[in-house]
Formats: sequence, structure tokens, C-alpha cells
Amino acid sequence: MSADLFIPRSLDEALRMVQTHGAGLLVMGGGTMMMAHINEGIFFPQKVMSLARAGLSGVYRNGHTQIGATTNLAEVSRVSDYPILAEAAYQIGGPAIRNMGTIGGNLYMPQPAGDLAVPLLAYDAHVELASPSGSRTISLEDFLAEPRSHRGVHELLVAVHLPTSSGHAAYLKLGRREANTPSVVAVGVRVVMDRQGQISDARIALGAVGSFAFRAKNAEAALIGQSLNTKSIADVAQIAMEESNPFTDALATAWYRRRMVGVFVKRTLEQLTK
Repeated sequence: MSADLFIPRSLDEALRMVQTHGAGLLVMGGGTMMMAHINEGIFFPQKVMSLARAGLSGVYRNGHTQIGATTNLAEVSRVSDYPILAEAAYQIGGPAIRNMGTIGGNLYMPQPAGDLAVPLLAYDAHVELASPSGSRTISLEDFLAEPRSHRGVHELLVAVHLPTSSGHAAYLKLGRREANTPSVVAVGVRVVMDRQGQISDARIALGAVGSFAFRAKNAEAALIGQSLNTKSIADVAQIAMEESNPFTDALATAWYRRRMVGVFVKRTLEQLTK
């Protein structure tokens, strides 16, 4: 079975194709996930559009940082002013995957994949969505929680926006192997401290322990006004564990994932004390 392949040379051209073909058009960034499914015979799309040449790649800085949706993971891994985003990107796959996979495509991957959402949540990222009728920018948190059926059929993810990074951040991922493996749990934390060493702002993001990556807001709130010490870290790890809603799959049981949330939130916060 053959498919029609469209390769638009601009965002406007891509949006016209989406408007013309609607929900029957499969949109690909780097294709690392979709091509694997096609090759395995999971589905056979009749119409495919690649965004590889639509002009949506690159990292731009102008008061904040904008990362185009088709920027590959290798380039994201070199964005040194957001170190835990760079670290998470570097841990995805091998060089071939990082040179093909894109930041936008990664955000559409179902759990337990889609690791980049975790550090991006810790950095308060927003995403820009474009359609033939205009564009909108929403928080990544809202984008991930929004049912896909509620998103416009004609919308494309075109960029990720990051505010200037502040505070101290850390990221840890547990997988069944050292590299090129889905997460059992992924944790990203970022804290801002005042001059007395007390936390004035906090983000704790969790991946692979729910239907989408999310912020553990009760655990974040428990950190405010605290210093990082053995008791506060243990208390916050327990709260984060209770906030998780993990699932069982071939990698791990829900019970094990929940236990690992506590362990890895603790370890991630401990990194910030060193």
C-alpha cells in the first residue's frame, strides 16, 4: 500500500495542506515514532505530511528562548542555558534518533515516552499552536492535559517558548537500561531560593507516572518557605508519591512506579544540596 507524501516548504503551505486534508493527514516531525509504527504494520496512513522543510527548526533568543517544533533532539541537547532540558534530550535514544527526532514530536509521544515534557514543565514552558485562522500560545501544562479530541484538527505545534531560566534545577530518569529506553519514572525539579536559603518558588515535574507528564503541585507547595534538608526532602518525596497516578505496563507495575517516584524525587532534590 502506498501513501501520498507532502513536504511543505513553509508554515503557510503546511497549514493549507492540513486545512485541505483534515484529520486524514498524518503529520510527522522527524518520523521516529510514526515510521516505526508504519514499518511494523500497526497502521497504514494514506496521506502523510513531513514538516522537515517547513522552516520550523532552530533556537532563537530575544528576551526569552524559542525552540522551533522541528528542532532535532541533538540541537536541543546543546541548549546549555536550560541544562536539564539539554540533559533529558541527550538521554533519548542514540545519535541517529537524536538527529531525527524533534522536540515537537516528542511532546506528542504517549507515556512512558515523551521525556522532554518533564524538564519543560520545570522551566514553565509554553507552546505555540498555529491554524489557518490564527495562532494561540498556551502553557505546556494545559497543552498536555487538554484531550486531543479538543484540539483543533487544523492546528500544528510550531514552537516551544521558554522564559529566562532562574534558580537551580536537576533531572533524573529511571529506565531498564542506561540509554535508549522508555522511562519507569522521570523527575525534573527547579527551585528558587532567597538569601536565607529558603525556597521561594518550586517546580516538581513527573513523567511516566500518569496519562501525561504533570507538575506535582502539592509537593511544590510543601517546599515553599522550607530549606532543603533531610526532613523537608523526605516529606516532599512522600507527597509527590501520593500525587502520582501510575500505570502498569511491560516495564513496571503501578506499585513500583509509585515507589520510584518517592525515591527519585528524593534523589533529585538531594542533587540540589551538593
